[in-house]
Amino acid sequence: MKVYVVGDHGPEHNSIRSIHKTYIGALKAWNALRTGLLDESKHSLKKSDSKYEKELYSEIIKNLSCNNPKKIDNFPQETPYIKEYHIKT
Repeated sequence: MKVYVVGDHGPEHNSIRSIHKTYIGALKAWNALRTGLLDESKHSLKKSDSKYEKELYSEIIKNLSCNNPKKIDNFPQETPYIKEYHIKT
């Protein structure tokens, strides 16, 4: 039996957000997580005053715009993921 774990990881955390029976369900949850992180970054970009922060949030926005869970890379910031696990029954 397979299960799909959706979460995000960063330099100091690994958070599991949900577990799904199907890849399609996991993909929907992953995309919702990714777009939520993307919206947060866009909001932070609008509020940022320094050049460094603007460059940082612009890079994060570019990275989180990738809609392929196998290719997305936002290291060292929060990166959403889907992991497949095989469970013995």
